[in-house]
Amino acid sequence: MPIHRCPGQDPQFWRPEDIFTIRCTHCGGEIEFWKDDPWRLCDGCGREVRNPRIDLGCAKWCKHARQCLGQD
Repeated sequence: MPIHRCPGQDPQFWRPEDIFTIRCTHCGGEIEFWKDDPWRLCDGCGREVRNPRIDLGCAKWCKHARQCLGQD
């Protein structure tokens, strides 16, 4: 049975701008983020960098978010 995810959390419904790169605030290296990544480790310096554009979509308010994201 296929797993169905809501369109707000399913990457097949994302737009190209939902995956982006930023400069590490510590060393200036490039870090690729997906819109729902809370943080990533920089390959250049190994430090944790928080996603400045995090977007969890409907998961912020939907009553089914925990189940949808696999947290129940």
